[in-house]
Amino acid sequence: MKHTEETEQLFQKVIDDTPQAIKLQVEWSYDIADYIDASLQQRGMSQKEFAKLVGTSEAAVSHWVGGGHNFTLSTLAKISAALGIPIIQVTRLKGV
Repeated sequence: MKHTEETEQLFQKVIDDTPQAIKLQVEWSYDIADYIDASLQQRGMSQKEFAKLVGTSEAAVSHWVGGGHNFTLSTLAKISAALGIPIIQVTRLKGV
């Protein structure tokens, strides 16, 4: 039982010490993965079909929807174009 408690404390320390920017990157990456996966399911589209539409491999799409992928803007633009929906949205401030 003590081993589990020590492991949980160590894990919490790692989480606490992780920079906020890294936490956001991981969170956003998984959010994007979930969004892509849900979009494919909603369309009844397989990862293989989607990969062909985007111009990549099925393995790459599997990696994307698995979460944790560090998406580039280029990749996000290709995904958005293929799905016909925005994957990300940037809010512009007036006067900027």
